[in-house]
Order: sequence, then structure tokens, then C-alpha cells
Amino acid sequence: MLFAVRVVYLKSDVAEPAACPLRTAEAGCAWFSADGAFVRDTRLQISANSTHALLGHGVVAQLNELPLEGVLGGGCDVLIPQAHLDAARALLFEADRKTYGASYAFAVAAEVEPEPVEYRLRIDNREYQSTLSHLTFLLSVASREGLAVWIRI
Repeated sequence: MLFAVRVVYLKSDVAEPAACPLRTAEAGCAWFSADGAFVRDTRLQISANSTHALLGHGVVAQLNELPLEGVLGGGCDVLIPQAHLDAARALLFEADRKTYGASYAFAVAAEVEPEPVEYRLRIDNREYQSTLSHLTFLLSVASREGLAVWIRI
């Protein structure tokens, strides 16, 4: 017996129930202060739209191939060392180039019981491309200033 899967499209800009499967992210610069303390700032809040686009387009997986201090996607702070900022920036630049002229919707969660349901998010490409631009700029500034970048997805 075949069961049809009901598809539910979520809205990233509307407050959803507490059990909502949408994820967000944030990023900023990191450095050691003069007294040796680890310091980080938050310069960019990444929307659910852009977070799921980064995941769905495989950008997070590509970034995880770099020698990061941690693994992106698990909700923990991950450090992109200063020596690898240019490689990360190149990945983001390429990701931006690949998204023009198409529409995307990614599965963000699924349920099997009591009925099969797949939750999807339609990606707003303009907002995603803006986020890629902001991330690229953050990486450029950090590289120029001799800092590292942290990201939590």
C-alpha cells in the first residue's frame, strides 16, 4: 500500500510553532586579546531562509571540507582559521554565482507518524545572495585584519 506524502511549505519570515524545524545561524570575527583571552563578536545574524539555502545547496558540506576547528551544521561555534578564510570566501563566491535564475525549495524536516509529512522551505534567492555577500565581506574584513571567523549553524 502506497502512502502519499503531504508537503507543507513553511514561511521563514513568520513565527512558527515552537516545534518548527527551521534553523538560523550567526557569524562573526574571533581573536585573542592582549591578555590572551579568546574574544568573539557577532556581526551577522543569518536567517532561516539563508541557513537552509546554505545547507540545501551543499555550501555547508563544502565548507566542512576545509580544515575548520569543528564541524558546521551541528549548532556549535566553528572557527574558520585565518589561513583558510580565502578558500572559504571562494566557496561562498561560487555559491552566489550558481543561484541566479532558478527557484529552490529544500526539505527541512519530515515526519512518518501519524501520516507522512515533509516540511519544505522555498528559498528567497535575493535574501540568500545578500547573505552570501555579507558573509563574503565578513571573511574579507577578517582576512585583512588578521582575524579568524566563527560560524554557528
